[in-house]
Amino acid sequence: MFYTLHQDNRRASDDLLKLSDALEFQENEIINAQDKLRSTRAKIAVSEGKIALAIIDAQKVVEEKQKRIDDVSRALQVLRTACIVWPGSASVVFLTGSFDGWAIQQPLLLNIYVLCEIISDKSETCIAILQRRMEKSSVGVFSLYLKLFPGRYEIKFIVDDEWKIDPLRPIVHNNGYENNLLIIT
Repeated sequence: MFYTLHQDNRRASDDLLKLSDALEFQENEIINAQDKLRSTRAKIAVSEGKIALAIIDAQKVVEEKQKRIDDVSRALQVLRTACIVWPGSASVVFLTGSFDGWAIQQPLLLNIYVLCEIISDKSETCIAILQRRMEKSSVGVFSLYLKLFPGRYEIKFIVDDEWKIDPLRPIVHNNGYENNLLIIT
């Protein structure tokens, strides 16, 4: 009986030791899981902070772009459409002027006009001038629509390779050049 009791105590002690080891293992797993959870929460907090900063930056960019859009919108409301007409007959008519610095930079609207001057018997100097080509109607009238801000502009026509002014328009003399005056109100 003593032997059996001793064996039972030993088994109980072994079982208790196994349970104690299992409990310690489980406690370690819980501690490790809690550490992982804290680490994950910290990473999430950092990510949330980065996302919040990115959202703030994006909102600033959107606000700046909206301000630029609003400014451009207000400026575009000031633009006026002007119809420029060449009254004479011609094969081809181009328009150039101070409205774009006497040259334009919008490739889709460009027509290249080459002006060549013979300097001597052997040499020739050519310059390319960029103008707007005027549209010829079915009745032969050349016209061009421009969107311009209110102001005073000087313009000139290139009619069949000759620089000309329209005698029906106001004429100004500027630095030895004779140009037409275009007033946009």
